[in-house]
Amino acid sequence: MIFCDAHFHLIPSEEALGTRSLPRGLGVTAAHSPEEFLAQEARVKELNASLIPAPGNDNSSARLSPCAQTCSPRVLQSFGLHPQAPFSDERDFALRLEFLESLLQERRIAAVGECGLDFFTQEFSANRAAQEKAFAAQLDLAARHKVPAIVHARKAMQEIFESAAALKKVPAVVFHSFAGTLADARSLLSKGVNAYFSFGKPLMNGAKKAILCVRALPLDRLLFETDAPYQTLKGEKATSPAEIADVYQAAFEIRAAGRPFEARPSFIDFSAEIEKNFRAVFGA
Repeated sequence: MIFCDAHFHLIPSEEALGTRSLPRGLGVTAAHSPEEFLAQEARVKELNASLIPAPGNDNSSARLSPCAQTCSPRVLQSFGLHPQAPFSDERDFALRLEFLESLLQERRIAAVGECGLDFFTQEFSANRAAQEKAFAAQLDLAARHKVPAIVHARKAMQEIFESAAALKKVPAVVFHSFAGTLADARSLLSKGVNAYFSFGKPLMNGAKKAILCVRALPLDRLLFETDAPYQTLKGEKATSPAEIADVYQAAFEIRAAGRPFEARPSFIDFSAEIEKNFRAVFGA
């Protein structure tokens, strides 16, 4: 069984947890500055190299776990200008956008993001023009380089709908920790956006909109994540990427609730369908 974490932060997780804990299978780790990306890239290369059999040893793959044999690479990377701090000035914007395009040209990332819009606080809302500029530029790059976008959206659903034409040009759009309603999700799909909706630990904390989406959306539109180390439950200091297994379990129970026992899928089949979605989006 392979667990797929559609969005986490490798370097901050290791710093917060004080350990080099790994995702439980496949994962996409995000970075938001060139410095963070380069540190992350070195660590990801180290992790992924540990899964490659030694050259010249035809039997070495037999020593790898089934997960290691099927996950190549195990950790994928994304880079984006985060909407909470899209850029400090025009020079910073140009440099970071240039860095993003170079990563795409060199095929060093599997996705653009997280990018998006965040009007959750007055401070973030005051940066609206910069956020919209960065979001539009990143969607354009994702479309031109034919890679998915990982979208962060809070208190910005109307603006997301207004971006539907640009979103439709992107091969796949993953709405990280989707905060919209079931109707919002269905509307995005009806507008022709190849949308996937990712959910994390709020499923374990009674988040009503997220729970309804997980229960009612088609299974082939769902992904799960930890957003490690940031997305925590009450009393927690940090989330580990390994907790993706707990998110899967919570989602499975939501999907199974109210169904006759004989009509419920197995947890293994459920996980396999989510893996299929992950591979369809990220090409893993």
